[in-house]
Amino acid sequence: MATPIILSCQHSGAFGGVQQTMLDIARHIDRTRFEPIVICSPGGGLPGLLARQNVRVRAVGEGKYLRYSHGQPIGTIKDVLAVTREIIRLARSEGVRIVHAFDGMLFFAASLAQLHLGDLKIIWLDCGFDLYPYYFRVVMRWCFKHAACVATLSRVRQAQQLEEGLDPAKSVVFPCGTDFHLRAPSASPLASAGRPGAIWVGIVGRIVPIKNFEMFLRAARIVADKHPHVRFCIVGSKGLDSELEYFRRIEGMVEALNLTDILTFQSPVADLSHVIGGFDLLVSSSHIETFGRTLVEAMAMSKPVVATAVGAIPEAVTDGEVGYLVPPGDVQAMAERICRLVEDAELRETMGRKGYERALKYYDVRTITRRWEQMYERLLQGAGQ
Repeated sequence: MATPIILSCQHSGAFGGVQQTMLDIARHIDRTRFEPIVICSPGGGLPGLLARQNVRVRAVGEGKYLRYSHGQPIGTIKDVLAVTREIIRLARSEGVRIVHAFDGMLFFAASLAQLHLGDLKIIWLDCGFDLYPYYFRVVMRWCFKHAACVATLSRVRQAQQLEEGLDPAKSVVFPCGTDFHLRAPSASPLASAGRPGAIWVGIVGRIVPIKNFEMFLRAARIVADKHPHVRFCIVGSKGLDSELEYFRRIEGMVEALNLTDILTFQSPVADLSHVIGGFDLLVSSSHIETFGRTLVEAMAMSKPVVATAVGAIPEAVTDGEVGYLVPPGDVQAMAERICRLVEDAELRETMGRKGYERALKYYDVRTITRRWEQMYERLLQGAGQ
């Protein structure tokens, strides 16, 4: 009989890398050994995506702490307590002994549940960075004491966690995996959006300030002036209500830089492989990145990348081998690297091939999921106490 485990992420209303990581594990986990049960809020597309994978979903709460803490204090408290009760119920009714949390508030709820269930094993996959507010850090230090394991996506974030007081014996690095190299090729939605022979340069991410789309747009203008056949694509959704002004500013920049006719906006879809498959190279211009998931996905599809050397990106992208790294904010350097790849098809092919090999070696979702299964087995056998 498969052992039930809880995978939990309350931020289902904003589908991104955190939710995709949890979905990957639920999709690829060995169902003969483990039965995933997902706790999440009822909003967004995550519950439906999980249901299509025949994963049991428990929609709990209202997702109020998508806005975090003091902005919605009552909703936050209600949701935390509702999730805590559901974890306790599942532990008692179905014998759940592992909770794998994918956001901090679920980690907190699981830690509260452990006060009633001493043998509950808690894993937190911290997909954030050292940008958390002070009160969140205080809560996480308390939760660290209750965790069996605190995983993070990169060595640079791991070092930050250790500075924040995490016991090194509980710390481990688990990068995101990708299965884009396993998906069947299909026609790209960009196929009919540009003129024949166009080179497509794409960027993927929520349209929020931390992604620094201004840098991408300014670099695009420089590239387009030198190579009129290049086309650009932004794949991303608007941020939360408080971030809509930024989205409007980016729309205004597209017009001000006269990019309207050569830049396409695409709404994100559940399977981005079809979109990335239509790119010739992928760009990331972020101020900070906890991992750089879309870069790894592009590498898995043999696409070279150009990215700012921030956060954990240098751990995933080997400069000069699978693409190029540039200093954050250096528009001219980004434009020059994009031009170099635009001008050299052989270089794009070589870097794309090396990126594919790197993705297969280090980021194959099947390998990453097997590692998680081994972790679950060790915890169930009493290791990590």
